[in-house]
Amino acid sequence: MKNGLLRRFRHVFEPDPPENNHIHLNYSSEQLRKKVEFRQLAILKHRTTAVVAIRMLLILIFSGVCWKYVGGWVMGLWLGFALMHTLASMKSADDFFNEIEPEKKFRYWRNRSLQMIIVSGLSVGFAGFYFMIPDNVIVEMVLLALVVGVTFGSIPLYAIWPPALWAYVPCTLLPTFVKLFIIYETPWFVAVFWSAVLLLIIFYFGARLNSIYTQGIYRAFEREYLMEQLIYQRQRADYVREAAEMEINSRTKFFAGANHDLRQPLQAMGIFISVLESQADDQTRPIVEGLSKACHSVSTLVDQILMISKLDSKTIKINPIRFSLQELFAELEAEFEPQCRNKGLSLEVQSVPADIVTDEQLLERVIRNLLGNAVRYTSSGMILLRSKISRKNTLIITVSDTGCGISPEEREKLFQAYYRGAGGFKAKEGFGLGLSVVKKICELLSIDIKVISKVGKGSIFRLELPLRAQTSKESSPAKPQTLNLRPLDGTRILVIEDDRLIRESLKTLLEGWGCVVRTAEFYDAELAAKLVHESPIDLIFSDFNLGPEHMTGLQSIFRIRSALGRRIPAIVSTAAPRDAVISQYEEETEGLNFSDSAVDLMEMPLLLQKPISPHEINRAIHRLLDKK
Repeated sequence: MKNGLLRRFRHVFEPDPPENNHIHLNYSSEQLRKKVEFRQLAILKHRTTAVVAIRMLLILIFSGVCWKYVGGWVMGLWLGFALMHTLASMKSADDFFNEIEPEKKFRYWRNRSLQMIIVSGLSVGFAGFYFMIPDNVIVEMVLLALVVGVTFGSIPLYAIWPPALWAYVPCTLLPTFVKLFIIYETPWFVAVFWSAVLLLIIFYFGARLNSIYTQGIYRAFEREYLMEQLIYQRQRADYVREAAEMEINSRTKFFAGANHDLRQPLQAMGIFISVLESQADDQTRPIVEGLSKACHSVSTLVDQILMISKLDSKTIKINPIRFSLQELFAELEAEFEPQCRNKGLSLEVQSVPADIVTDEQLLERVIRNLLGNAVRYTSSGMILLRSKISRKNTLIITVSDTGCGISPEEREKLFQAYYRGAGGFKAKEGFGLGLSVVKKICELLSIDIKVISKVGKGSIFRLELPLRAQTSKESSPAKPQTLNLRPLDGTRILVIEDDRLIRESLKTLLEGWGCVVRTAEFYDAELAAKLVHESPIDLIFSDFNLGPEHMTGLQSIFRIRSALGRRIPAIVSTAAPRDAVISQYEEETEGLNFSDSAVDLMEMPLLLQKPISPHEINRAIHRLLDKK
């Protein structure tokens, strides 16, 4: 019972801290109590200077009014002591804030502050006891006004730190009350009763005021804790981001090296296999065809893995150009018509006459991957590649098939890397990467892709592109493409390639198509002189990276065009990221004020990413020559 009353009493005059999970998780109860008390003392020190200055002003006013009644050497000494104590209080506050780590010397500052507060209260209480003159109304009124004003005016300051309030108020009020009770001969029990009531009222309101201050301190602690957590989380996020960027840069460098090292031998293998196919007899043809399929499978896998790595690391650069959608569809029709015919499928291509602006190679890869999947997973029926202009003035491209279809469950995972649905396992082809590449490229080019499918009926992949260029309803139809390799009789081609195997294989391949081939390992002045004085060339086929000591293929093409004074159709093949070619092209052409002839000379060559199949090389050469 007794302990319960004591706890209630302490709760009124010394409230418990508010429940705050953030603060209690960060500090123990004892640590939290010490931090709160130190913060209270710091706030009190911060406000001490202004309060003691006002107190000294009131003391001076009292001395000036009452000097003729109670003046003398005692008041002089008291006035001097009050002034010295005021200065000492201000100096103590300055010393506290000049301390490097005052929290470590908290006990010293706590005791020193209590001593100064007690002395300050006793100096006011001494005045109330010693200078109180009986039957002098003026002195009594002014002195009571001083004591009461100083006491109640100091409550907001000392309520911040409860020990200061408990020490100061009795020291100021009790001596004055004792003197009044003596003068007016008040019974002791009445004096004790009213003194206790007044002190309890003051302490109660001081405790309530302290509760408000303490709540503010806890809120400040919470803000500091949350700020520390915010800074910590931000630093952690920066660290994770920097680590991720380092990992991405490391992976990008690795894949850049792997990109070149893997594509180069695959390029040579593909060309040599193509030459073998043209020379194979009935006995060796099945072996060569099997080797060709295996090489194509490895090339496809490497190409898709490298493409996904570049898309994931966001290092791929968009190269938007204006091109004919009809021509693109015609090339795709020429590429996939033989595959469809071999599987007994019919391929129908319907293209709206339009010139569009986007990255042609990336869009071509998207459509090619969709057509490849359609051919792979369709055993009978037809495949339709179609384009149209929507009412919203957007271009709609659809790839439809009559294949096995995709279930709703599979559609949710369709664009995940390495995912192959039931149809994929039945077809026993592919690696589950094609649609992942499609999705990432569509996000990069801001293309909306949707899938409509019904199991057993077929699928429709729908692409919606924003139109950035006006369509041309009267544009001429695309030139028909032959389904097989087209001859290039008499075409004079310059091949610049630093890899001997690829250089020789390209020469053999092109000569097999009837080309007149001239080869060079790199560009130099000697090559330029030969080109000027000997027979002209119709096309340049150059590798991009021709070694660290030589010009790149792009620079070589520009120098050859400049030396011959005319635009020569050119192809740049590269095993490095095509962004490197585009970046160098932008550097070469930046800030130039082109004339009409300069525009022709600095025209961007056709860019082909290794490994390049013979069909792609043949189609690219015809595409450039047909534009002449």
